[in-house]
Amino acid sequence: MTVISDFMQQDHVDIDAIAERATAAAAAGDATTMVREGAEFLKRLQRHIDQEEQLLFPAFEERTGMREGGPSVQMKMEHDDMRPILEQMHAAVAAKDAAGYQKASKALFDILVPHNQKEEQMMYPMLDDTMGADAGALLADVKALGA
Repeated sequence: MTVISDFMQQDHVDIDAIAERATAAAAAGDATTMVREGAEFLKRLQRHIDQEEQLLFPAFEERTGMREGGPSVQMKMEHDDMRPILEQMHAAVAAKDAAGYQKASKALFDILVPHNQKEEQMMYPMLDDTMGADAGALLADVKALGA
């Protein structure tokens, strides 16, 4: 069963599409669209990170005992690496700074692309396997946090 994997991977796809619209708007000098799509991207990405850090990763760590050196620890470290860049992106959106947004977006995606691949190829399948029959209930909690 791939309950968690399917949902979280689709969220990656949806978030990436918003990011593409924001970056394209920044490149075109369309500040209005960049602000709207950039703010939506940042909101959705933060929600996704919160779902992982508040629900998915703790559930995985509880089930496996991997609290110190497992894959969820690495994912959280990468989230930490993203935070200063996300702050730069928030500042660029607030200032309607297209060049600043593009620069920060590139830096973010240099981290985010391999990060998402690791989640999709390793972390989420491990979550599905580890949670077993409880995956559906955990996913319901994830969806509720995102509502």
